[in-house]
Amino acid sequence: MQHLVLTQFGSPDTAVELAESSQPSPGADQVRVRLEAAAINPSDLMLIQGKYLVRPKLPATVGAEGVGIVEDAGHEVDRSIVGKRVILLPTYEYGTWSQHAVVAERDVVAVPDADPQQLAMLTINPATAHLLLEQAGLTVGDWVGQTAANSAVGRLVVALARRRGLKTLNVVRREDAAADIRDAGGDVALVSGPDLAADITRALDGDELGLVISPLGGDLAAPLLDALKFRGKAVMYGSLTGAPSGPSAANLFAREIRFTGFWLGNWFFRAPRREVVDTLSYLARLVSDGELSVPVEATYHLDDYQKAFAHAQTTQRGGKVLFTFD
Repeated sequence: MQHLVLTQFGSPDTAVELAESSQPSPGADQVRVRLEAAAINPSDLMLIQGKYLVRPKLPATVGAEGVGIVEDAGHEVDRSIVGKRVILLPTYEYGTWSQHAVVAERDVVAVPDADPQQLAMLTINPATAHLLLEQAGLTVGDWVGQTAANSAVGRLVVALARRRGLKTLNVVRREDAAADIRDAGGDVALVSGPDLAADITRALDGDELGLVISPLGGDLAAPLLDALKFRGKAVMYGSLTGAPSGPSAANLFAREIRFTGFWLGNWFFRAPRREVVDTLSYLARLVSDGELSVPVEATYHLDDYQKAFAHAQTTQRGGKVLFTFD
């Protein structure tokens, strides 16, 4: 069985190795899953570099999310799960960049028949987009502003916001990306630049944002924060360009902006299992029905992992990079 192993924290090119091991057997409360596909996320690459909120003991298997077929189960597990397609929860206790994985039964969720590549990306980006909207307390007609709108999470926010009757104001770095977001259903798509604040004011035409979300960090969300309504909410769910910069004194005090962070791991570790299962099952149905999808730019086998990592780290991608297993 092939799998990728993190041997040291550092560059993905040198910190990860391809290893061979014997077929694992499930324990009493475990299942063995034959992986079909597994995503490469920025959080995976940050973990490899030692910059993520989770820091596993080395050597460690890697890869946070994936999908596959249950091949075997321990004697305490209901045997009806064998043969079913399941998604693996990103608990960081096992790696999905592997031909097989043995995990606790509680760490898998059965999913309907759908494209395995889309299901392989279900537990992180769609869950993040859903929870960012779910926890915001918005009502029909409210505006959501976001940076990095052409990212996987950004595209999913657009789709899920439309289902909720919310409007989206989307900021990207290139006009071709703005056109893609408009085609995907974004109400407004703007290109960041020196006139962004004026463009936002003009696009809202007297309205204000109820929610601002950003994965970038720095002060790149500042023009959106300036457009938040009184006691509007800003949520930073990443720091891809540096530590997030907080709201101005005027926004913080005069308009009482609520500024906070979001890490999906907290939800997986703290939410009741029933809530996790219900949420992921709901998102899986949307994927199965074709209502929710993310572009996939390329797939690789494990023995091409260095090419896969290099591709996943490029900034001009038009979709996600995945490992697939024949």
